[in-house]
Amino acid sequence: MAKFLGSEAGFQAADVAMQTHGGFGYAEEYHVARYWREARLMKIAPITQELVLAYVTEHVLGLPRSY
Repeated sequence: MAKFLGSEAGFQAADVAMQTHGGFGYAEEYHVARYWREARLMKIAPITQELVLAYVTEHVLGLPRSY
């Protein structure tokens, strides 16, 4: 859950920064695009958000496997 919540919070912060900067978010001098790419990477590597949620539902909540 820590990986899930951390990556969600980081991506949301990077996404808000990208939205705030608008087109300048892609400019190299602001580094916003780099932070957005790195935050996005944490959502998919080394394990996806969906697999984290599937693990929690199976092992913590005791629900049947969904994949």
